[in-house]
Amino acid sequence: MKPFEALRILEIAGSPAGAFAARLFSDCGADATRLERPGRRCERAAFERALGRCDVVIESEAPGPLSPLSDTIELPALIRVRISPFGSSGPYARFLSNEFTDDAISGHTWLAGERGREPLARPGRISQHQAGAQAFIGALAALRVRERTGRGQIVEVSHFEGLVGMHQHTHAMWSHGRHVLEREGNRQPGLPHPVGIYPCRDGFVQLALPSQPMRDAFLAAAGMPELVLDPRFADDLSIARNKAAFDAAIAPWLAARAAEEIASIVQSAGGACGPVPPLLALLGDPQLRARGFWREDGSARALRRPRSPFPLGERESAGPSVPEPAAAPPACVSSAGPLAGLRVLDLSRVWAGPFASRLLGDLGADVILVEAPHARGVGALAPELARLTHLYPDDEPGERPWNRNGGFNELARNRRGVTLDLRRAEAKRVFERLVRHADVVIENFAPGVMAGLGLGFERLRQIDPAIVHVSISGYGSTGPHSSRKAFGPTIEAGSGFSLSMGHADSGPIRSGVAWPDPVSGLVAVAGALVALHERDARPDRPGRHVDVSMLEASLYFTSDLLLEAQLRGASPARAGNRSPQRAPQGCYPCAGRDRWIAISVESDAEWAALCRCAGLGAELAALGLAARRDRHDEIDAAISAWTRSSDPIALMNLLQSAGVTAAALADARDLARDPQLASRGFWVALEHPETGLRYAPGCAIRLSETPASYRRPAPCLGQHDAEVMRELEELDQ
Repeated sequence: MKPFEALRILEIAGSPAGAFAARLFSDCGADATRLERPGRRCERAAFERALGRCDVVIESEAPGPLSPLSDTIELPALIRVRISPFGSSGPYARFLSNEFTDDAISGHTWLAGERGREPLARPGRISQHQAGAQAFIGALAALRVRERTGRGQIVEVSHFEGLVGMHQHTHAMWSHGRHVLEREGNRQPGLPHPVGIYPCRDGFVQLALPSQPMRDAFLAAAGMPELVLDPRFADDLSIARNKAAFDAAIAPWLAARAAEEIASIVQSAGGACGPVPPLLALLGDPQLRARGFWREDGSARALRRPRSPFPLGERESAGPSVPEPAAAPPACVSSAGPLAGLRVLDLSRVWAGPFASRLLGDLGADVILVEAPHARGVGALAPELARLTHLYPDDEPGERPWNRNGGFNELARNRRGVTLDLRRAEAKRVFERLVRHADVVIENFAPGVMAGLGLGFERLRQIDPAIVHVSISGYGSTGPHSSRKAFGPTIEAGSGFSLSMGHADSGPIRSGVAWPDPVSGLVAVAGALVALHERDARPDRPGRHVDVSMLEASLYFTSDLLLEAQLRGASPARAGNRSPQRAPQGCYPCAGRDRWIAISVESDAEWAALCRCAGLGAELAALGLAARRDRHDEIDAAISAWTRSSDPIALMNLLQSAGVTAAALADARDLARDPQLASRGFWVALEHPETGLRYAPGCAIRLSETPASYRRPAPCLGQHDAEVMRELEELDQ
């Protein structure tokens, strides 16, 4: 296998998604070259020569569809990566899109914002960057296949499918309880409370106390014991019914204190909390500075950019590589997936880690979920509590609720499950035996927990020197803030993102989907595959610790916002759905309850087409970008008057056919019946013994020769104890 630095990557200039994938290769040491799209015959000849020398070619396009240039060139060993808004087939294949409409059609925008106002899209290019990251993962998986077979393949990723797969409970609540998750402003929908952004003395603070023990400890430490005794806040069910009352009760205490003081008290109570800083403040953050996260780009302005989001510990020189096959074997199509043969021990919980393990399992790895016997809260669940979560079939907890939770089951497919309490010596010995036959251990405990169990990286490497240990934590395993607890919403706020999101006349607001969790999951998978590639390229097969910080992963994915802020010398101001580069841009009301269409005009030609569709008249149609921005309020009112009585799907089809970038805002119901997702077979239906047939998002990474596979539903608690133990006995012999 080639060392990573010997890989040659050719990016054909296209969209930010393709550039992001190439950047990941470059930041990991590969030789990545960007080439403008060839036009004349001489350029085409140079392109073909360059293509013949590379291992991976990355082609991307947006806002329009992708027309691959490499199709007509016969290179059997080449990995061809293709990234586009909607993929190469289906009714949306020719649709226009940008990051604004990507978020709208994939269900993210509909969940963000205040009730009674238009939904809010996220700033930045998260939609395109996540597609680039998934393409990078697909390319690494295809390189592993090429090592076995000598043959390349096509890796296709669409922005749309990638974003649909990055929801947490949206799909599970609909498929299990027929509940449509809705936006609640800065409050987390459902049970957890408080999880949101609150004003304080010196700005804003992100507070996360999602369980009763955390809240009680915080209220006691904050000198508010009377609230502990208040029956409205007695338990999770009570506080879920009285969120506004709880917020009003703690508001005076928060308003009288600075964010850092509040954070210290909340952290001491076991919760997660931190200030909501402006983007530019992150450049001086002590945690990021201690971990050497920022790199100067060498320009006259000394702009800072993030390093790779998955530092791999001490990276030694590659040394001699493992010889490649002398000749290319015949094509080998495997239904087991490109990562077949890899074994992963999964100790992760909640979202970021399980998201990563699901992706590894979908791509063919044998993932063994290792959990304590009590990990799923075994015991009876009050029916009223189950009805409030909407995560149980028909809102019924059943006799074994620990096996029926849709949020867990959606993330845990393609795993075998064993129960081990690693605090017990005998269970730890069994786990160490499993490590001897594994390639990857992935966990998202707080830093120090694994070492406290006697299973830190040094111990894992003693057991198996080739092991790859992936740890995911809020701030990384080193640095002055490494011990701080974190959740996705606190990381989003702490990354400077939240202060940039919101209406111009209101405060910062959280995203409807806590995107730092799935983004960190993607980084964890990418880091694991890079570490495995480096390991397998060396005869001594050294293991690695992949130290994933959710904060660093989030900043890497939003680095475009930080770069723009450095160039302007100021953090971006909140502007609702408007953009300085496009006008008009917004979410406009349609017929029906809370129905909207996102329209984002990219050019004067699109504006003229929109005016023709909406009958806005010649005077408005003649306006250029600057004039449209100046008259945005007037234009928004005119567009809203036109859209208000129309169906959003019909409007989307009308505008797209006229060449206007537009998308209907989707909720859970819309995604479940979306024709593009249906035509591409995106949804996965698996029969679970406790919940029956349920659907969930499939894998957004499509490989032409070794596709993802969906082999088993989520395991019931301890379902594979005997099977794995029998297998372990055989492997130990």
